[in-house]
Amino acid sequence: MTFLWIAAALVRWVRLKIYQYEVTFAVYMLTPTEKFIFNSLLLTLISMILTAIYVYLPNHLRVIYGHLYYYWAGERPFVSSGIASIGTAFYDSGSQTLMYETAQTAAATAQATVPEL
Repeated sequence: MTFLWIAAALVRWVRLKIYQYEVTFAVYMLTPTEKFIFNSLLLTLISMILTAIYVYLPNHLRVIYGHLYYYWAGERPFVSSGIASIGTAFYDSGSQTLMYETAQTAAATAQATVPEL
């Protein structure tokens, strides 16, 4: 009995939130196709923002901490020197060599197939 009451309260709360969303953004006036397009764009935008926050915010906070510590103490912080940043995936010499070798192999393969045509 209690479970049904909790489930009904949850459904009522979700319906209220959907109603508030539709009234706040005036989605209730749109046709179903327009609603789909609007909701898709909104979901895409929110997911891109959350992905950017997840990927770039930790490194950004680390850089800000490094600047603040430098301004306060006058030297490079010890903590940030041992933490890898997202930039190491792009600027590491080992990965650059691997990318260069992969590109070189792909170019050689493409060049070998061209004379056959």
